[in-house]
Amino acid sequence: MFHLTNRKTNNKQMKNLRKMKNYINLLILALIALSFGSCDPNKDLYNELDELRQPYNTVLDYTLTDADYNRFRGFIADNKAFSDSFPAMDYIPSVLKVRFVSLRENSRVLATFNQFLLDPYWWKSGFGYVLSPTDYLNLNGDPNQPFDEENPASGPLNVPDLLLTLFPTAQEGDMQNAIYRFRVGGEIFLNLDVYLFDGQKWVLQETQEDIPYIGYELTTADYQNFGGSVAQSGFFSETHAPEVYLPSLLRNLRPFAVENDVQVVRYRYREGTQTVTRTDKYVFDGIIWNKTPYVIEKTEQYIFGTLGWAFDPTVTFKMARDDYMFLAEIDPIPHETFNDFGYYYGASAFYSNFDIRLNGRRLNKDTDGNYRDAALGAIFEAEGAEAANAELLRRINREGLIKLLQHKFPDATPQVGGIDVHYFIEYETFADNWIRRYPVAEFICVAAGSPPQFEFVAVE
Repeated sequence: MFHLTNRKTNNKQMKNLRKMKNYINLLILALIALSFGSCDPNKDLYNELDELRQPYNTVLDYTLTDADYNRFRGFIADNKAFSDSFPAMDYIPSVLKVRFVSLRENSRVLATFNQFLLDPYWWKSGFGYVLSPTDYLNLNGDPNQPFDEENPASGPLNVPDLLLTLFPTAQEGDMQNAIYRFRVGGEIFLNLDVYLFDGQKWVLQETQEDIPYIGYELTTADYQNFGGSVAQSGFFSETHAPEVYLPSLLRNLRPFAVENDVQVVRYRYREGTQTVTRTDKYVFDGIIWNKTPYVIEKTEQYIFGTLGWAFDPTVTFKMARDDYMFLAEIDPIPHETFNDFGYYYGASAFYSNFDIRLNGRRLNKDTDGNYRDAALGAIFEAEGAEAANAELLRRINREGLIKLLQHKFPDATPQVGGIDVHYFIEYETFADNWIRRYPVAEFICVAAGSPPQFEFVAVE
C-alpha cells in the first residue's frame, strides 16, 4: 500500500516538472521572436510566399477531356459533345470549378470543346441545274460573266428562257432549281433560284443567296450501280451505311479531285419505317473521300466573376499581318506598285500597321501632280493636317475595321446566350515623326446577316 501511494506521488511531480519545462520553452521562443521581429531579413520573402498561397488569376487555354463530358451523362456523355439543346455555357462552368480550384476573380479560360451540329451549314447547299460556261456565253456574251443587279438571272431572256429550252416537256406545276454566279460589288457568290412552271413560262418563286456548296443528289442509276440490297431498295440503311458506298461513287464522279476538295451529297436513307432524305459533306484527303463528322471543335471564353465561372462572349484580338492584308486588298485606292498597301485605309501588310503619315505617304501625288487620295487631299487643302488625320482615323475605326469584323466573323450575332457581344481590336498606327500608337477600338454586333452589321462604340 505504501508502495502504490509513493508511485502516485512521483507521477504527480513528473507532470508538474513537464508543465514548467513547457512554460520555459514558450518563454524562450517569445523572447527570440521579440528580439528578431523588428529586423527580420527574410520578411519580404515571407510576404511573397504568403501571396503565392493566396488564390490568383490568370489566362489559360483548356481542352475538355472525355472525363469532363462523362460528368453529365446522357446526350453529352454519349456524344462527347454539347449541342444547341445542351449548350456548353450551361455545363462548362462546373467543369472549370473542379479543374481550376485555385483560380479566382478576373481569371479567364479559353475552353475548347466539341459541338454537335444539329443544323450544319452544308445543309444549305444548292441542288439543281448548274449554269455552264456555254450558258453564260449564250446569255451574257461571255462564258466568265456572272449576273449582277443590273442584269439579274431572272430577267428577260435569261434563266426563265433557258429553262424553256432545257426542259421542253415540263408540265404545269413542275419545279426547277437553277444555280448561277452572281456579282455583288467586287465579290462573286453562288445563288439558287427556285422556279415554278405555270404551263407557259417559268416563274421565279424565291432566291437563296450565297449557298455554301453545289450538291449532288443520287439518281436511280447510282443506287442500281451499287447492286445488292441498295439497288433493290433504292436507299441506304443502318446495315448498308452510306459512308461505305459513297466514297467509291465520288471517286468516279470527281476523278480529278485534289486534296481538300469538298462534295455535298444528298441521298435516301431508311430510318425505322420511313425513308428520309439526308445530306452529308465529304472532303477529299488526296486518296479517299471522308465523311465530315457532325461534331466540330469550338472555343469559348469563360471568366471568373463574383458568382464564379460564367460564359463571356467578348472577342478580343490584335490585328495580324493577314488582317492588314485583307484591308489592303479591298482598299478603294490601291497602291500603284505594292499590293500590300492601299491609300484609303492605309493598311500595310508588310509592316503590320496603319500608315497614317501625311507627309510620308498619305498625301502622295501621281505623275500629273494630283493627290492619289483626292478626297483626303481636298480635306488637307481646305482644313489642314488635323482634319486630314481625323479623317484617316475615321476611315479606320468606322469603315475598315467594320469590314474586317464582317470578314472574320460572318456568323456574328448581337447576343450569345442572352449576352451582348463586344469586339475589341488592337492595332498599330505609324504617324509622322516615327510615332507609333496602339489604339484599342470597341464594337458591338447590332444585326446578324450576310454580312452581319457592326457598330463602332469607342476607341482608347
